[in-house]
Amino acid sequence: MLRPPEPARGAGFSLGATLMPNPFGGQSPVLLLPYLAYAEGDGTLEYNLSLQWGLRGGVKVGLAPGVALDAGLTLPPALGEGADWSRGVPVVLDGGVILGGGGSYLSPRLHLLGVPGEGWGLAYQLSAGVYGGEWVGEVGLLGGFGGSGVLLSLSAAWRLGTAPEAP
Repeated sequence: MLRPPEPARGAGFSLGATLMPNPFGGQSPVLLLPYLAYAEGDGTLEYNLSLQWGLRGGVKVGLAPGVALDAGLTLPPALGEGADWSRGVPVVLDGGVILGGGGSYLSPRLHLLGVPGEGWGLAYQLSAGVYGGEWVGEVGLLGGFGGSGVLLSLSAAWRLGTAPEAP
């Protein structure tokens, strides 16, 4: 997620990575996923675009100091031999609340995964992070994928531009 509760004031970029167990098996037991994001806002409303496990467009609304709602739509990549987009393009809708301030945050959220007109599944995520003016670090838990357990992730990013600073 890598998004503190304060909506962006102006424009900013983030560049980072996430380290997590490889849920697909294969030769490597872990995945290192690069992260690139752009956010622009007025301090109350933020629009953001990120590229990590697909392309995500989102919006964040600050409700009060340290409280924001965040929602987005992700178009995941077509990966592997079993990827079949002939029945439609898979999408992920996500939404959650971001609580915090003073350099730390907690964010529970839900993800609705599926192909429009086909089946849908629900996943949950809980992220806890710390941040400063030019960086953010996060630990996340993601689960609910049909008994596959919970995935732990570690993420970090450098923020460039006018991203919100920790008080």
